[in-house]
Parts: sequence; C-alpha cells; structure tokens
Amino acid sequence: TSNSRAWTESHSPYHIMDPDVRISFRLHDPADVSPPSKFLSVVPYMCSGPGSKDKAEQLPPPLSTVLNFTTTIATDLKIVHVGDSLGQQFVQGFDASVLGAGHDDHRVVLQEYFYEGKIYSHNCLSVAAPVRGGGISSYWRVTDLISKGNRRKEAACAKEELQLKQRVGWSMEQSIALVDHKFGNGNNNSVSESSDVLESSFAVGQFDSVVMRIPHGWMDIPDITRERIVEAIQLSGENLGVQTVILTTLPLNNNVLTTSDWQGIHDINKIIRDIARTWTPVPGIGVQWILVQEFGDFTNQILWKNAQHLGYATESTTDNAPKKQQQQQHQQHDGWELSGGEFLLDRLPLAKRKWPPSIPMVCAEKPAPEAKNCIRNKISTDGIHWCIETLGPRYAASVACLLGCVYNGKGPRGSNDRDVGDVRKCEEECNDRFMSITPV
Repeated sequence: TSNSRAWTESHSPYHIMDPDVRISFRLHDPADVSPPSKFLSVVPYMCSGPGSKDKAEQLPPPLSTVLNFTTTIATDLKIVHVGDSLGQQFVQGFDASVLGAGHDDHRVVLQEYFYEGKIYSHNCLSVAAPVRGGGISSYWRVTDLISKGNRRKEAACAKEELQLKQRVGWSMEQSIALVDHKFGNGNNNSVSESSDVLESSFAVGQFDSVVMRIPHGWMDIPDITRERIVEAIQLSGENLGVQTVILTTLPLNNNVLTTSDWQGIHDINKIIRDIARTWTPVPGIGVQWILVQEFGDFTNQILWKNAQHLGYATESTTDNAPKKQQQQQHQQHDGWELSGGEFLLDRLPLAKRKWPPSIPMVCAEKPAPEAKNCIRNKISTDGIHWCIETLGPRYAASVACLLGCVYNGKGPRGSNDRDVGDVRKCEEECNDRFMSITPV
C-alpha cells in the first residue's frame, strides 16, 4: 500500500493504523530492503552467504524479473505458522518482513534443537512480538498433521528420523506455550513472571490465523487424506483459537519419485481446494474461513520456466505451458502440470542421497549425463527446501494479501461477516498476483 493511513512503522502492541486495516504490505527494490534471510538458521538450506558452495550468484534469467522484490508487512493480527522445516524457513523469512531493521530482539526462540556440532538450529517454537503494526508472528514445528491420535502428554523438541518416519507428535503444552507467552511493549521481547516490567507486558492470547503446511515427506501421500486435514483444521481452532486458516498447496519435492506420486500431489491439492470451498462454519465458533495459498501452482510455474532455460524441449514446456498457466486460473486448476511433466523426475544422482533432487528444481545449468552435481540456482538447494532469499518475499506478500481478504475493512474488533463471493474473488486475485510468475 502507498496509503499512509494504512501503514505504520510503529511496533507498539496497540493498533496504530486505520481502524479498518488489520494488515498491509509494501514491495521494495532489494537494494533498498534486504532479502529476508537474517533469521534463517540452517545454512544448507540457504541460497546465499556463508556455506553457499556450488550455488549460483544469480537467478536463471527468465525468473530475474519475477523474483525481483522484497516485502515489508505491518499488521496487528496474531499469525502462527504450523509445519515442518519448510514452514520454519518461510516463517523465518516472514518474521524478517514484519519486524524490519533494528527489532531483531523482538523475536525469541522458545524451543530449538541443534545438530552438526551445534551449528544449525531447528526451531520448534518461536514468537516475534510485537511486530510492525503491533501483531504477532509465531511458529510451531509439527512434522505431522495434528490429530487426536498423535497428541502426546509431552512432545520433545528433538531430531526426528525422516527415513524411519519417527515423529514426536504434538502436545497441548506446546500450544499453551505459544498462547501464554508474554512479551513487552516494544522495548523488550520477552517478560518473565518476576520481571519489574510485568505490568507493561502482554500475553499472546488466542491467534487470529494459522498458515498450515502439510508435511509431505514426513507423511506419505496415502496418509494425507481429507479427514486428516479437516481434523488438523479443527484442532488448530480448538488449541490456538484461530478463526482463519490458510492451507498451502503442495509443491514438487524429492519425495515425488514417480508419475503416480505426482498425480497424488495433484489429488491432495484438489482436496485442499475443495475443503476451502465447501467449509461450513458454525457462526462465531471455531474456524470461520479457510483460504488457499497456491504455492504448489506457483512453484510449478517456476520449474517449467527453469526447465525451458535448461533446454528441456518438450511440447508442454515450450508451447503449451504458458497458455495453460494463464488458463488454469480460470479452470479450477485442471491439472496442467500433469501433462508433459516427466522432466521433473530427471534427477541429479548425488551420492549418499536417498531422495536425489529434480534437476529443473536445483540446477542453474543442465549437467552433463555423467555429472554427479551441478551449479545451483536460487530456487532450491536440495530439492525440497526453497530459497527464502528469492521466493520468501512473494510468499510473505501472498499471506498478507490473503489475510487482508478476511480482516481488512472491519476494524480490530469487527464482526467476521464477509460475503463469500467477495472473499473468493479476493483470494483468486492474491494468488494470481503473487503465487504466479507474473511480474508485479
């Protein structure tokens, strides 16, 4: 936004902006606002800076005019991101967008574990508060869709074994730790019960919205069912108090090994969209709105474009894909990515990797047939994690845009009444603008 009344640089926990504006965002030249990398805690997932061996210095040229901005956000909403290490990456980038320079101490990691000689940190619980606009951005690491069946009395913040599918589950202690967390008025980030400034502290309280990433990889495709997704939505409402859920559609990753797997991802994304369209809330109780962030479609478009750059000359990647990318916005995502996408399964045979990455996902140049590695692009480093430095700003802008569809225009304590048609139109416009390779 360029409207000064719809923006603030204040980190006061009180609503400062126009009462009808709960969240707003601005786009910037990266020369003016740095890419959102300062909170990233796992160096092998990063696409720039120390440890960036074999990584390209620039994006593939066709994407340089698409992933070419950074995002800042102001909001008084309480937002929690739930998911695995991909969720951690994106919330760390989101936190950089909502905190801004000089406010790093507003972000506190409540639980984390380390590996590789205590160098890399996986956050399990984090809270950034207050952010620009007075709101809150939190993260809850869960490597499963939460359910009554995987609830534990205690769920450790500890390394889990992906190959063995050893997951620690979740506990109410974790959700309570987020909801009960206390923070200061903008001059301090965390407050203890014995603090002298307790009278000026605030508890997080119930969240407004959750951004939910389904942890495919930790979960096998057949285990990701409509029933499991709905149960996770309902439990999010019960344990976090959220009224709005953003479901992120699934992208390609190195766990997609066959065309059958790829069809399975498409089918899960159809379920996600159908849950959002058919959700019937109980007025005033539990989750009221489910929105879809078309992250899977966005990354598919990126991979098709990079495949063209690498020289994959199939009919789908040279002629039909751009047309389909335009049509799919108006044809209920009819599966354009399933046609002619066999090149996605062209893998880089990295040694000691059970799940080698897709060449169009990680390579800046097409490797020779016998090559074991390639110069990396700034899309992904490993075939599952995405480059927050380049994709993070679109992700953050998309979340802000989607939440504005529900919360803007009604004031901090306004009702949840919204015309369904208006919200869906707004949701589509947000996805068309930011979850696409259309320049902005």
